[in-house]
Amino acid sequence: MDYFVTLGGGPSREANQASLEANVLFFKQLVKDKHTEPFRHDIFFAHGDDPGPEVQVVAEKAKESDLPATDLLASLHRRSSKREELAYRKQHVTEVAGALDPQLIREDLEKLAKTATSHDRLIIYVTAHGNPGPQDDPFNTSIDCWDSKKITAREFSRWLDKLPHDMPVVMVMAQCFCGGFGRLIFQDLDESKGFTTQPRVGFFAQQHDLPAAGCRPDIEHDEEFSSYFWGAVAGHRRSGASVENCDLNGDGVVSFAEAYAYAVAADDTIDIPLRTSDIFLRKYSRLNDSEAKSHNEGEGAHPNKKDNSAENSDSKSTKDESAPLAPKLATMSGSLQSFVDRGDRISGRIVSQLAKTLEFKLDDDVSAVRSAYEDQRRGGSRRSRGGRLGSARRDLLKDIAEKWPELGDEQHWQESTLLKAANQKDLLAQIKELPGWKAYDNRLMKMAAVRKEAQQRELRSAKFRRLISALETINLATNLPLVAKPEVVERYRQIVALEATSLTPTAGRH
Repeated sequence: MDYFVTLGGGPSREANQASLEANVLFFKQLVKDKHTEPFRHDIFFAHGDDPGPEVQVVAEKAKESDLPATDLLASLHRRSSKREELAYRKQHVTEVAGALDPQLIREDLEKLAKTATSHDRLIIYVTAHGNPGPQDDPFNTSIDCWDSKKITAREFSRWLDKLPHDMPVVMVMAQCFCGGFGRLIFQDLDESKGFTTQPRVGFFAQQHDLPAAGCRPDIEHDEEFSSYFWGAVAGHRRSGASVENCDLNGDGVVSFAEAYAYAVAADDTIDIPLRTSDIFLRKYSRLNDSEAKSHNEGEGAHPNKKDNSAENSDSKSTKDESAPLAPKLATMSGSLQSFVDRGDRISGRIVSQLAKTLEFKLDDDVSAVRSAYEDQRRGGSRRSRGGRLGSARRDLLKDIAEKWPELGDEQHWQESTLLKAANQKDLLAQIKELPGWKAYDNRLMKMAAVRKEAQQRELRSAKFRRLISALETINLATNLPLVAKPEVVERYRQIVALEATSLTPTAGRH
C-alpha cells in the first residue's frame, strides 16, 4: 500500500500564499487520478480546518488601480497606498488530517510505523516555506510550520527511522533550502555514520543554502519546481499548460526520475534542483579535472579537489613501480553529445534540453559551455541593477508642490480634496503635463528594463549551473565504479532504481 503525506502552507497567515494551497490541491487530484490501488493520503496544511481566513490572495482592486493619482503620489512620498493589495480567505483544501504542526506530523508517522510493512511505500510532498541550517550545521535545514514552529532535517530523519527499515521513502520537496533534506540518506545526516538502512530518495527544488522560487499570493503564475515535476506526471502543469514527451523509456508511465528531468530542463526559475543520486555521487565519486567546480549543493569546489587525478598520478613516478596505475577517469572535455551518449536517459535529457535552451549545439565542446558561463558571470557583475529614482522623483514632487501645495505636504497630502475618486484621472493627466514628468517616467522605464534584464541574466545563470551540474553528474556516475567499493556502487544502483519508480503503484517497482 502507498502512504502519501503532504505538508503544505506557511507558518502564519501572512506567509500562507495561495500558490501553496494550489500546489496541494493539484497534487491531491493527481494522486486520485493516477493511483488505481488503495492508498492513504494525509494532508497537513497551514492551520488545518480552521474556518478563519488564512490564505493570502491578491485583492481584486489591486489588479487595476482605481486611484491612480493617489498611488503615484504615494510612491513619490515613499508611502504605502491606503489601497490594500492583499486579501485573505478561507482555505479550500478539504479532508485535511490537521494543521502543519510538527507534533501532529510526528504522531502520524508513529502511527504509520505500527502498521506499515516493507511491501508498503511512503511518498512525502512538501510545498511550504523553509529556513537554512545554522552555520555549524548547514545541512540541517528546516520546514517552517504553522505558528512559527519548524521541523529540522535531522528531526525528520529520526521520525522516518521508526518506520520499517526496508520501507521505501520518496520525497519531493519545494521549500526554500530544501536540499539539506537530501542528507537523509545518511544516519543522523552524518556521512561518517554511514547510510540509513531504510531506502530513501528525494527530489529537491533547491540547494541547501539557497531560497526557492514559487510562493505567491496569485495562482496564475506557476513557475515553480513542483508544478513542473508533478506536471510531467499529470501531463499538464498546475496552470493547465500541456506537458508532453516526458516518458523517456517508452514504458507508458512517467517515473519520478523522468519528471525530475523535465523539471530541471523546463523550470524557468532561479532554482538549482538536485536529487539523491547527485548527492551520493558527489560524496563517493570524483572528477578528473582540477578546474571542475561543483555547482551542486553550493559546496564550491568538489570535495575531492586536491591533486588526485589519474593524469597527475601518471605524471609523477611512484616509488613502488609494481603499484597499480591510478584509474583513467572521465574528464570534463569532449562534445556535449559525448556526454549525452555516456550518461543515462535522465542526465542525457537534461543536458540535451538545457543545451538547446542556452543555444548550444550538441557537437559543441564542453569548454564552450564553461567559457560562456564565466563570461555571463563577469558581464553580470559589471552591469547596473537599475539604480534609484533619485533626483527625478524629487524634481517631479517639487513641480507638484508648486502647482498644488497641499499635495506636496509630506504629512497631510492624503487629506487633499483633489484626491477624490472623481478627480483621479484628470489629476493624473495634469501631473503628466508637468516639466518633471518625462524625466521621471523615463527613469522608471529604464529601471524596469534593467531589472528585467537582471532577472533574465539570473535565470540564464541558473540554467548554466544546471547544465554544468548535469555534465558533472554524468562523469561522476562514469567514474564511480573506478573509485568506490563494490558495496557503494551497489547502493548507488539501488538509489537510482528507487528514483526510477513512479506514482503509479506497480510501475517501475523493484
